[in-house]
Amino acid sequence: MATEWGFVATVDAALRPLRKALKNKEKDSKTISAAIFSQRNLYLNTRFSWINWPYPAKSVNFIPIQLINTMNDPSQLLQSRITALGDEKKARWLENYVKHDVRSKGVGIPQIREVVKAVAKEHGLNQQPTGVQFEILSDLMQQPFTEDKLAAILYLQLYWKGQAAAPQLELISEWFDRRWISDWNVCDWLCVRLLSPMVDRSPEQALPVLKAWNGNEYLWTARASLVPFAQCKSIAEHIDTIEAFSITLIQREERFCKTSVGWVLREYSRHNKDFVLRFLEEHRQWTTPEVVKNATKGPEKNNFPI
Repeated sequence: MATEWGFVATVDAALRPLRKALKNKEKDSKTISAAIFSQRNLYLNTRFSWINWPYPAKSVNFIPIQLINTMNDPSQLLQSRITALGDEKKARWLENYVKHDVRSKGVGIPQIREVVKAVAKEHGLNQQPTGVQFEILSDLMQQPFTEDKLAAILYLQLYWKGQAAAPQLELISEWFDRRWISDWNVCDWLCVRLLSPMVDRSPEQALPVLKAWNGNEYLWTARASLVPFAQCKSIAEHIDTIEAFSITLIQREERFCKTSVGWVLREYSRHNKDFVLRFLEEHRQWTTPEVVKNATKGPEKNNFPI
């Protein structure tokens, strides 16, 4: 049975990291499997069944090959550690709030950030070649759980802030092309945490990419062309671009294209309320009550309206 399920014998030294992690997680617990690892976080092609688990922490002689691989693979290690922090109640709340059939582990941004920082330090990820880092991030982004996707965004925010925008934009474009971003929560986090600073810092690199996205048929790519301007410090400098992008998106049928226009107009109203009112009037045949309400209720700093 052990051979059939890919179990391998291990020496006691291999179990020490697991026991240490368990002790830090829950001092009174006597099991490894429940505290350290969750089967639902495995790739579909490596999913397997536990046998006779939970294993007593003091008498484990075998552990799965997949669990050993998780310890050595930064992406799977990130996923498993985030999973271990999950809260089922929070997960159900987020899934109900965001909709779009998202899947959540129920882990907050501060916790995800700490996991990212810890794993990055342990593996020296930010010292690895760009291709290696981006491969890990793409693996996270293609996972079904929201928190794994947010971990990829947080990594770029932590370790690529201020670095060249072009390679990051190419990576993010691929994420959209592969449709790994498919809800407003992940889309908007990426926009305001990564793309807004790029527009402020490197408009000559960011704006051509956003222009290409603006006419994309995929809803979330199109939305991401405009949303970054909502949190740009340089929003007033880009009014011509904002107007052109908004005209394209307000005429689309999708609710989340239209609401992106309302959000950005609301933020721009700090600088020119007359422009906002004029835009709404000129395009009233395509606006909705929701867009008008969002655009005219006044700017709200760091708010993420849908």
